[in-house]
Amino acid sequence: MQLYIPFAVLWIWANLVTANKAVLSDKNPQACSGMYSREDWGGKIDPYISFNLRELSNTKGVSVAIFDFKDYEHLGVYVDSSPYYICDDYAIEKGACNATHKNEYIVRNLITDPTTGENETLSAQVQSFYQTETGLHETRYSVKSTGYYCVVASSIDSSSPKFSATINFRNAFGQLPAAEINNLPLYGLLAIFYLVAMALYSFAFWKHKNELLPLQKYLLAFFAFLTVEQIFIWAYYDIKNEKGDTAGTKVYMVFVSILTSAKTSFSFFLLLVIALGYGVVYPKLNKKLMRRCQIFAGVNFVLSVAYLIQNYLTNPESVTLWPLATLVPLGITMLGFYFWILRSMSQTLRYLQEQRQVVKLKMYKKLLSTIYFSLLVLFAGIVLSSFVFIGMNSIEMVEQHWRTRFFFVDFWPSLVYYFVFVTVAFIWRPTDTSYMLACSQQLPTDPENVADFDLDDLQSLEGPSAHIDDDLNFSDDEELPRRDSDSKKPDK
Repeated sequence: MQLYIPFAVLWIWANLVTANKAVLSDKNPQACSGMYSREDWGGKIDPYISFNLRELSNTKGVSVAIFDFKDYEHLGVYVDSSPYYICDDYAIEKGACNATHKNEYIVRNLITDPTTGENETLSAQVQSFYQTETGLHETRYSVKSTGYYCVVASSIDSSSPKFSATINFRNAFGQLPAAEINNLPLYGLLAIFYLVAMALYSFAFWKHKNELLPLQKYLLAFFAFLTVEQIFIWAYYDIKNEKGDTAGTKVYMVFVSILTSAKTSFSFFLLLVIALGYGVVYPKLNKKLMRRCQIFAGVNFVLSVAYLIQNYLTNPESVTLWPLATLVPLGITMLGFYFWILRSMSQTLRYLQEQRQVVKLKMYKKLLSTIYFSLLVLFAGIVLSSFVFIGMNSIEMVEQHWRTRFFFVDFWPSLVYYFVFVTVAFIWRPTDTSYMLACSQQLPTDPENVADFDLDDLQSLEGPSAHIDDDLNFSDDEELPRRDSDSKKPDK
């Protein structure tokens, strides 16, 4: 009986195992995962792959093969110009395999390279067996070298076989998949980076504690939140490496994802109020405008969490449009944030340009340059990774991609976000003149005299902590504070 098992490279690449354990069934007959050798990444045990047959019905047994992906070409032979992968009666009759390996996958120790005519030997051992009873297979597949390993299972004695099995890709270092283990030290290092940056910002905050703006308080609180979030992310990978993909680990993952949603929503909120001029162009925004910003950020956060929970509760194999019920509104709020931020930034820059507020204009141009640079870096990372993959042949891509995929998909955006946030916090950090910028306007003179300021309220500089709330508190019915250029200038 002929059996065709297509080892489609792109299909395997698109279905990377994202957990330490994978499930095989008659509908999903193959799974692959990267594995590190004990020499390349230390650990307490020797890495292995085990096969546990959980369910078997409407068939006598299951044929299984475990192998390094580089050796997939060693599986199967051509009989009468047709590919054969299982050693059945017809393959035995044609001499394609030995009767002692009946119902097992056919493994060739040597294959001929059609381009050179030379024989190619197996780079690693291929384990093939036939299991007729449920339970853990007695022989584990030992992983001797770092690589990308696959398990494939099938049954040929029935037109509609039913089986289910659990594959354990057990690495030496713990329960984490090999594709995720790099996140453990990297997120720990990133948490230290946040802690150091927060300490430096806190020192400037304490040094100028009597000259603080509300925006600078927001930034310090968010610094603390981001540091704690990175510690929680690092702890998630550490717990998962020790305990595995348990119910408790999944609940913790949902909690960490909610923290990430809060980070995203609050990041949009901070960027929006800065774009509106909060803290530098205007000491305070109108209360109604600030409330609208807060409500919009809250709606974005609620929709993000709702989509997250719905995504976890929805079966990934089911065909349903219910996730769109939260995904579409979430996308609309994201686009709304982008539109509002860009429009506000454009208006603020235009106003500062018209009033010739060179110092403040320079700060906002730095912010805009930082945003554009971060987008450029993210795009460059995508392009660079694409060129790397294009330069590989298909087998190399599958073999190597799992080692670097985490960096471009997960850690790279987190690293770029860190540098962007630290840069923004540095631009708006507490300084000797940051409070003066918020409650004064630069005289519209030539650029050589950019240090001259016309203070609207000299008394506020003498005792900012005592007068700031009275001088800058707006009622709900008031619009944005009058621009300094509209106020009456003192006689020179």
